[in-house]
Amino acid sequence: MKACLVCGAHQAERLIDFGDQPASSHFLTAPDARVARRPLGLAACRACGIVQLAEPFPYEMLVPPFDWITYREPEDHLDAVVAKASGLPGVGPASVVAGISYKDRSTLDRFRRRGFAHVWAIDPRGDLGATDPNANIETVHGLLDATAATRIAAARRPADVLVVRHIAEHAADPGRFLNALEALLAPGGHLIVEVPDCARNLSLRDYAMPWEEHSLYFTEETLPPLLTGRGFDILGVDRHPYPFEDVLVLYARRGGQGTGILSTDDRVAARSVDLAAAYAADFPGRTQAIRATLDRLARNGPIALYGAGHLTCAFVNLHDLASYFAFVVDDTPEKQGLFLPGNGLEIVPRETLARSDVATCLFGLAPEIEDKVIANNRAFIARGGAFYSIFAASPRSPRNS
Repeated sequence: MKACLVCGAHQAERLIDFGDQPASSHFLTAPDARVARRPLGLAACRACGIVQLAEPFPYEMLVPPFDWITYREPEDHLDAVVAKASGLPGVGPASVVAGISYKDRSTLDRFRRRGFAHVWAIDPRGDLGATDPNANIETVHGLLDATAATRIAAARRPADVLVVRHIAEHAADPGRFLNALEALLAPGGHLIVEVPDCARNLSLRDYAMPWEEHSLYFTEETLPPLLTGRGFDILGVDRHPYPFEDVLVLYARRGGQGTGILSTDDRVAARSVDLAAAYAADFPGRTQAIRATLDRLARNGPIALYGAGHLTCAFVNLHDLASYFAFVVDDTPEKQGLFLPGNGLEIVPRETLARSDVATCLFGLAPEIEDKVIANNRAFIARGGAFYSIFAASPRSPRNS
């Protein structure tokens, strides 16, 4: 047992080790170039139930070596989120609305269009003193603490509504991060925390989910305990469905007594730990099943991957599958000519796929854009190429064929 990242109880049980892994944003300029690695593994806390990295990576190690790397989050639900937030008690056009990172910009823009005039977002360089030109989401949670937050709130005005999209799961020190969020809020201010829901990937035994940048892995039941003992009233958790993983949005109010839907039922933690333990136990068998599937597909000819992101890296590196693939296709021009960290697979444009003798290509990108990618690769389809997906949740998963 180790100390839980969230609740501090020495009841976080290490469940699975994936060995030493690189940061997936550290693309290589040569297939055999050296890359820093650290142990990657998952644990689950028997006290609060939150699944977490056994050893979070230092944020400095996660700073990407390129200035063009960014992350896109699903946004179809944001109109509903802003509409709900605008109707919270005491919230109106005179309220101060703030965001933590660039991931909050589109939400803040929606508030502006609703007439909110006092809107601001943290700048990692001006507000946090970040010096690396490639500082990204990892640097925000790495540098933001209560001292910095108090200074920022004094200069910009404390937030009546604080938007925190897809960064809480990154926090390697959640206690420090949450203290900072509280310091950014005005008394009675509302906190809106959005995270991915990991329940489906845990249930489907999808091992592309673990990511060195995600320290925490929430479900609808384990997200509220994130605020245990922090003086927030939990107003509710909404689930917004998406094809790969749903989005959870937690609404809370600062200054309460910790009341609301927050559950201290030990059964919540037990269910979460049992789910994570089953996920860990099935890893060797799932690896064998994936290898058997790739052996079958390889009878038709060479295999490639599509999408040179962290999901593809996890799929290849955690299952040790690099020998099965000829290359990785990606439509991002800056990635082409580089190589995936941890396995050295070359990243090529889609024209290479059409010209090659590859018979099968596996998607490593979000299922909701698979149809668009297929439409852009008609030449590959026309010569008999077939697309599948690495994700269990995709209708194109080989598990469903």
